[in-house]
Amino acid sequence: MSDQRTMDLEVLARMAARLAGRNPDEHLTLSLGGVIPFDGPVWRYPDFITRAESAYRALTAASLTVPAALDEQEEPTAADLGLSQG
Repeated sequence: MSDQRTMDLEVLARMAARLAGRNPDEHLTLSLGGVIPFDGPVWRYPDFITRAESAYRALTAASLTVPAALDEQEEPTAADLGLSQG
């Protein structure tokens, strides 16, 4: 993975954590039945990394198209663009 892509993914993962109401730099230790599956900064939590990778793929796609049915005066919503929210 290139250094630039790695830095971009970090920025996107930090943004995903912040949008989820978390401090991206907060330290998180997740313990399940005595096993620690995650121990690190919140932005590196697998869900936020996955969201960052999805956003990166979408933003670097060869072509981004807006459905023709949208009124040109309105901003497209995430649902209009086929993006899930959550």
